[in-house]
Amino acid sequence: MSLDDQDLSSLIRRNATRHAAPDTLRAAIRTQIALADAGRTEPTTPPKAARRAWFTLPWPTASVSFALGLACALFVLPLVQRLDLNGPLDAELVADHVRALQLGPLIEVVSTDRHTVKPWFQGRLDYAPPVFDLAAQGFPLMGGRIEHLRGNAIAALAYARNRHVVEVFVWPSAAMSVPLRSQHKGFNVLHWADGSMQYWAVSDLERTEMERFAQLWREQAAAQ
Repeated sequence: MSLDDQDLSSLIRRNATRHAAPDTLRAAIRTQIALADAGRTEPTTPPKAARRAWFTLPWPTASVSFALGLACALFVLPLVQRLDLNGPLDAELVADHVRALQLGPLIEVVSTDRHTVKPWFQGRLDYAPPVFDLAAQGFPLMGGRIEHLRGNAIAALAYARNRHVVEVFVWPSAAMSVPLRSQHKGFNVLHWADGSMQYWAVSDLERTEMERFAQLWREQAAAQ
């Protein structure tokens, strides 16, 4: 005898023993259903108030501030640094001079010929520094290099005097001044300007020797 599905279902309903599920089983089933539903739930769209609050967070202001700061560093600071070249430079130039003597390079173009040293600066600077031959007066030219001072590339010329080195740092200036002497850590510093360039001579030479060097330079410049 065979039973179809409908007869079998009717037989089970009439004769099968019923058992109620315990509360713990019911709770476990409800928990599993809730967890499954939570895994399928799509993220809800935040309320309008929340969206407005998100757009008013301070990050755009911070980005603008960063951009302004970057612009200041790129454009304003170099300008300030160039203006600062008119300020006191004694200590910095003495430090540059000592570093060049100890660590180098003191000279990047080695020559006693001013017609070799002067053209070497072409394409390396945006101005043409004067270079004089003072060998006959006891200050032979040794050569020159590019020095970096407060973000500016400047010319540095080296002259010899016995076993001493005189460095002359040169860059454009419309100012005019007679030589002014200062001293820093035992080094003599002379600063003057001729309306076209300004000059800072640094050396451990004695004061009278430095003043003689400055006078010789000024005579050469006036003769041009």
